[in-house]
Amino acid sequence: MNKGFKKTAPVALCALAAATVAQAASITVDPSALKQEVVGFGGGSVYYQSWITNLPAKDQEALFDTAFTGLNLSLLRIGNWLQDESNDLTDDINIVKAAQKRLGSRLKIEMSSWSAPANLKPSGSVNGQDGHSKSDKTLKKANGDKYGAFAYTDFASWWKRSLETYAAAGIVPDYISLQNEPDMEATYEETLFEPTETNEIAGYKEALNAVYDAVKGKTKILGPEPLGIGYDNFEKYAGKLDNSKLDGYAYHLYHAGDGNDNSGNNYLNPENFRTPMKKIADGYGTKPIIMTEFCPMLDEPREQDMLGLAHMMQIGFTDGKLGGYIAWQLFWGYHGQMIGVCPGAGWDLDGSNRYVCESAGFKIFPEYHAMRHYSKFVNPGWKVIDSKSDAQNLHTVAFRSANGDSITVVAINKASASDLTISIDGYKPIYAVQSVEGGDKSKVITAGTSVAAPEKSITTVVFASQTKKDSTPSATDQKSTAIYASVAAGLVNDRNAVARVFDLNGNLLWIGAKNQALNADGTLRLDIRQGMYIMRAGASSVKVLKK
Repeated sequence: MNKGFKKTAPVALCALAAATVAQAASITVDPSALKQEVVGFGGGSVYYQSWITNLPAKDQEALFDTAFTGLNLSLLRIGNWLQDESNDLTDDINIVKAAQKRLGSRLKIEMSSWSAPANLKPSGSVNGQDGHSKSDKTLKKANGDKYGAFAYTDFASWWKRSLETYAAAGIVPDYISLQNEPDMEATYEETLFEPTETNEIAGYKEALNAVYDAVKGKTKILGPEPLGIGYDNFEKYAGKLDNSKLDGYAYHLYHAGDGNDNSGNNYLNPENFRTPMKKIADGYGTKPIIMTEFCPMLDEPREQDMLGLAHMMQIGFTDGKLGGYIAWQLFWGYHGQMIGVCPGAGWDLDGSNRYVCESAGFKIFPEYHAMRHYSKFVNPGWKVIDSKSDAQNLHTVAFRSANGDSITVVAINKASASDLTISIDGYKPIYAVQSVEGGDKSKVITAGTSVAAPEKSITTVVFASQTKKDSTPSATDQKSTAIYASVAAGLVNDRNAVARVFDLNGNLLWIGAKNQALNADGTLRLDIRQGMYIMRAGASSVKVLKK
């Protein structure tokens, strides 16, 4: 998808109880019922890159902190823009470096191509051309190509050279998709592929065979990444492929079929996606499935889209068996999906001489917080675990860390206000955050045995296992724990000061803010074994990291 263009679709148990006069509900979670592994959560940095890198330095750093550290992203989608192999990659390089600086090795990069090079297409243009036939918008014919009747070998060689060029610039994709939306005719960058080649259109199957041979061992391949999952569109492509050459599956959600093809409406009715998502999961769930692009396709962000995204992700990670979810616009123009960007007054923002922002900066929109309820508190390598609600319009999904030390429960309440009673045998709630439609976003709330869940809210609760000790802590244990916690308590001059204690695997054991769970003397006694841990404490003016 490109700016300015709208897509057109083809025509021990955990009990979370919510009890009020209006609603009594419960959610049960079984930590032992392990499902698919989480690959990650993320967003796209596709188009508008120059707007980001042209922000004043201070705003740019704040934007990167907000986008990468604030969301704790694990997936970043970028484009392969070497259709002209002399193209300048500086903006993408700077954005990826900023992400890697903040996220380190947890960040995985997914790269999709929007078009083959112009010289490999009959139209001679990377963009789709009005008035041209579909056969002008695919790969050109090639005599003697070992993969078929089109220029598959040249296309695969271009992909191989692209990866080498990007690698030399410090960008090494963990996943590639050889063609974004191969079924989509567009006026922006596009190349059409049918599931298998016809007399007029190149085949995705043949192109995959060629690209696989050219890049195997250098990256993983996702596919077929069609426009939507309605009308059996995904299956039409995936069913024709040699699936041994795919490391995972990818699709978009711009149509769900059965008339549910308006992206904005589907945000308000995410259940439209449950049946087609489940069908794909049941047929192709043996490999990771990543939703790589979707947005509401509206000119202005809406409050309702926060719950819409959270609910879609809940459906995706339960019935859809998703391993990853990548929202379309991590940052975009000033009316973006998660973060809107304005480089400053005087910019021609959309090519029509309209200036819709007055000064440089960025703005966070509601969908940012929906993503954060997942990405901030669930790490790659965690697994989805069974969770069930007995109430209509109370939707939940739960995740467990690889070693079982942590559980994160996300609850989307579209019903009336509820009290969620929380208990997990062997686990204790250590942190909770909540976002309310029309109200506070990403607000830290007290994690206890009861959590209030307002109407139209998202609540994420993090649990830590209660490690059984062989004996009481040694004097050394007690002293070191109290000292480190005292350092955290010393930051309470800032109301946003927060301290966190992690084990050496990065699992969160405790989190506390001002006056939260501290002894009267400002110290904390943690129920942990003797050993080495990481304590990170921070306020607006100071940060402390101790081992």
